[in-house]
Amino acid sequence: MSNDQEERDTVLMFGIGKLAGPVLDVLASKYPAHRYVFISRSRERSARRANLTKYLAAQLGSFPDVYAEESDLLDTHRTAELLSRYRPSIVFNATTPFAWWKLDSLPARERELSNRAGPGMWSALDCLLPLKLTQGIHQSGVRPFFVNACYPDMTNAFLSAYESAPTVGIGNISNLVPGIRLAFAAEWQERPEAIEVQLVGHHYLSWNAPTPTGSGSAPYDLTITSPTRRVRYRGPEDEPFRILRLHATRVRGLEGLGVTVGSATSVVSSLLERRAQRHHCPGALGLPGGYPVVIDKERSVSLDLPAELSRDEAINVNELSQLLDGVGAVSPGNVLASPSAQNAYKELFGEDLPLITEANLERVARSTIEQLRYKYSIDITLQ
Repeated sequence: MSNDQEERDTVLMFGIGKLAGPVLDVLASKYPAHRYVFISRSRERSARRANLTKYLAAQLGSFPDVYAEESDLLDTHRTAELLSRYRPSIVFNATTPFAWWKLDSLPARERELSNRAGPGMWSALDCLLPLKLTQGIHQSGVRPFFVNACYPDMTNAFLSAYESAPTVGIGNISNLVPGIRLAFAAEWQERPEAIEVQLVGHHYLSWNAPTPTGSGSAPYDLTITSPTRRVRYRGPEDEPFRILRLHATRVRGLEGLGVTVGSATSVVSSLLERRAQRHHCPGALGLPGGYPVVIDKERSVSLDLPAELSRDEAINVNELSQLLDGVGAVSPGNVLASPSAQNAYKELFGEDLPLITEANLERVARSTIEQLRYKYSIDITLQ
């Protein structure tokens, strides 16, 4: 923490699942001078998870202040009260009513249908809790740096009309960048730290490019620079991901969630250190898809695009790519699923998926949850 910083930072972590816990374990151990608060729907669970973080930090000789609180994000007044009390400088949202790995519980045919349609068919579930948290922040009057981990490629754009909306997301396109650096370092026989990457692309690309079937028809824009060369690729060319698969395949799925933990901790670390750093962030500045960005020491965010690519061109790349993810269009307060996602939703649930707005968001989310619970026996709830 810099000498001119009068108060230590407070980080509020909403959600204590498979992402938030490990993120805070790293942050609290690395930066014990700051204050951290776990928030979930159960104060007992929050307290036990906070104690785990303190145990892990103590093993490393650090003794941070880690607190536990209870709030249901559907209760915006309670959330606002907590924000007003702690006045955080950083809020991290890791909540979701529908973790992506629960799709594996669908019957085989329905699971395949959902995977082909993409996450756009679940847009109401993805938007609901981030919207409630955004409203709680707005109501509190506190203006923290808001990092959203719940499908930020789409949800951050949906929330972008709010002054209190998320500034960046984590994971997704960011998760490709370490592999690209490692792979091209091996391919070009250079050190990984000498490889610079500027990648514009959507969640669809990050999810599919490392697989044997490759990046498919996904648009993207990728520039890779080293001290000796510079190359630019534009989707749907699969060549850079062939190189990635050749040199830097990794464990994926839930077991590979550590790379998303790394994305989140790198973003929050640069905020806590107040140092300028390059990142790749989905939903940066409320834009659809993912972008290279710089977060400076004042915590301002700017796009870090290659000279050949304009802001509008970068946005267009992601608007084209989101169709492959099941998102037909997203704008402030509106999400329209793609035709394929709408068809899949109809086949799974026997009803139409409407344009998602703030007015119908909770109703559609609750209806979807009810059908997932009773038609497909998936353990999922809002309450």
